[in-house]
Amino acid sequence: MISIAKNLALVLLSVLLALVLAEGVLRVAFPRYEYAAASVHERDAGRLIVRKPDTRYSRHHPDSGVRHEVIHNNLALHQHRDIQVRKPLGETRIGVFGDSFTENVRVAAPHGFTEVLDFLLNRVSPRPLEVLNFGVDGYATDQSWLYYESAPAARDLDVVLYVFAANDVRGLYENALLRLGPDGELEHLPAPRVAWWIPLLSRLHLTYLALDVRSRLSGAGAGDDFYDPIEARVVEQMRNDRDERTRDVVSDAIASDFKEGVVSPRSREWVELLQHLVRRWRSDVEARGGRFYVVLLPRAKEGLAEPIFAGTPVINLWREFEARGWSDEPWRFANDPHWNELGNARAATILYERLAHDLGFVAPDPGPALAEWYGVFDPGTALAGRIVPVPPDEARAEALRDRYVPLETRAGGARR
Repeated sequence: MISIAKNLALVLLSVLLALVLAEGVLRVAFPRYEYAAASVHERDAGRLIVRKPDTRYSRHHPDSGVRHEVIHNNLALHQHRDIQVRKPLGETRIGVFGDSFTENVRVAAPHGFTEVLDFLLNRVSPRPLEVLNFGVDGYATDQSWLYYESAPAARDLDVVLYVFAANDVRGLYENALLRLGPDGELEHLPAPRVAWWIPLLSRLHLTYLALDVRSRLSGAGAGDDFYDPIEARVVEQMRNDRDERTRDVVSDAIASDFKEGVVSPRSREWVELLQHLVRRWRSDVEARGGRFYVVLLPRAKEGLAEPIFAGTPVINLWREFEARGWSDEPWRFANDPHWNELGNARAATILYERLAHDLGFVAPDPGPALAEWYGVFDPGTALAGRIVPVPPDEARAEALRDRYVPLETRAGGARR
């Protein structure tokens, strides 16, 4: 009997050591799952899923396959430069909130529209200006608003841009974070009970390998988009109550409504919650003396949703792309539905022109500035033939690199 127990213990120890070794090999040699495993689910009243500050990993470009660094700075924002928590005296701050289109981890940091926008506006602003990227892949409106409410760096924003994606409404239903009560007031819903082992498994690369294998065996395939950077993605694979809400009949009906550009009884409750959050968000920003805008992505299902935001300043990228003849351009990746470097440059141009006008800046044609920007930061194939890079002198180029990507070269600038 003692011999059987010893053998069993030896087998268990061997299995454990093998799993530890496999986990180590995955992390070092095949960091495919780092994106998902590095996420954090902060279990506070808002149940926010947040990034870790001072971290980095690498990711493949969806089309070229070239790897680029993804760094989250001292404020856990996807920007390759540190930013002070408190706004310096005299500085103008613009905060951009949204999901994967905002966070922009699929392109190198200088290609994200938030950094291009920062560069363009700083060329015409009479005072220092900072654009902060509060985007988090997978966020819906509720999470973006809660992030605005809780992030210390969001307290001193002069301008807030909320980038709306059609699936944000579906996310309001699926997340079950908030709802409107019978009196029309906002109610925070209690968090579902989560087994103690869920957070542990969500940190392991082996978990995502197992999900990957299961997905392939079921015929669903696998890819980067399967690994949304949220712990809830693991939860939804393992917990029935989340599975029942994620892409169920109601969720699919909401998504269908937005594809058709309509609000039907099946999505009305969640559209009303969206409208309530946007009005409340705008009211808070304006009470602090700031400006609030909803930015609609350059797709019909977002562009046609503009009437939902009646009374709120809207920047409709879909209509702007149409008006400028950009809608037929390949502004999205060939192998991913998000916008590529061209889409980001186009969005930054439109936002620059609108914000410069509203803030009272004299805004010249951004063409020469963009030529300089992409003379420093390689434009890639998506911008070929549309922007001709003009490299500035080395001192100017070094100054731009020092401002926008210092964490890429600074020793110890970010931890793994």
